[in-house]
Amino acid sequence: MSLSFTQYWPKLLEKIRIADEIQNKVDEIAAELETFLKANLTRKIRLYPFGSRVLGIAQETSDLDIYIEFDDSFYDYKSCATWEDSERQELISKAFDSQSKWIRIENRGGNCPLVIIQNKHTNLQYDLSFTNCYAYSQNKIVVYLFKLQPIARYMIIYLRDWIKMHGLHMEFRNHLLLLMLIFHLQIRDELPSIEKLQENLSPRSGPYIYHFNELHQNKIPCAIPLTENNVRAKLKEFFEFYGSFRFEKYAICPYLGRYIERSMLNVSMPKRYQMFYRDNNFTRFPVAIQDFINLNYNKAWQIRYMHLSKFKVKCASERVERITHN
Repeated sequence: MSLSFTQYWPKLLEKIRIADEIQNKVDEIAAELETFLKANLTRKIRLYPFGSRVLGIAQETSDLDIYIEFDDSFYDYKSCATWEDSERQELISKAFDSQSKWIRIENRGGNCPLVIIQNKHTNLQYDLSFTNCYAYSQNKIVVYLFKLQPIARYMIIYLRDWIKMHGLHMEFRNHLLLLMLIFHLQIRDELPSIEKLQENLSPRSGPYIYHFNELHQNKIPCAIPLTENNVRAKLKEFFEFYGSFRFEKYAICPYLGRYIERSMLNVSMPKRYQMFYRDNNFTRFPVAIQDFINLNYNKAWQIRYMHLSKFKVKCASERVERITHN
């Protein structure tokens, strides 16, 4: 779906309608699964859905991500998966050995182990995590940013399809595009920095601050009206911004929400993160996109120069307005 297509707006509105319908069903779906797990597990648990379905940017084929908290462990700090996570994975897996409307597809390891299940009737896939509240807490902040600037949700749904159309979706994944979009709007003073939202707050889990403060009414940026022309104009601004962005010099840093040189990023972070610094991961890769909770994590480490070059070319091509009939 290109901005040059005359049908771009009705197609985008249809994707928004579908995403809204999916979002409205999340709580009911999660509650049903929570009831089942509580009946089949002897441990105290609570379910927290997150991901694209919660953010209101999902497609029909999108998975449902759910964080399962065990025994009031919401703020437990872990730098990697532990034996406790293996135990929780085994407990959850066994729950689906019994007759139910879900089947277990597989268990995945790594730093964030998962149990993947599927609803037998709807084929909806659930990715169940249980290590920490990291991803769920990120989502809470993004939901708030979407509330401040609803046009951002329209933009990311468009950008998701745009990046796939150009064959770069495996490198510029949705979560990276979202960070890039947030940063772009912060640079234009249309969204606050994460640093501002977390001002005067203290970590509850290692160096991580998961919570945030909502802005006072007089500090809230003006919401951009949701019109076809405004969405098109903001997308063109995005393409212009990143088509000429100096990736070799600057980091994309939603935490600060301003230009920061890559070489200065680590020393510009709070002291609680400087003590965890072990690598030059913001200077040794072609692109630096900082996670806004784990401030030492460059989420763009997999992007190579050829991917970046193609991305910039495609962004630059969108800056020129063309009218095409579709």
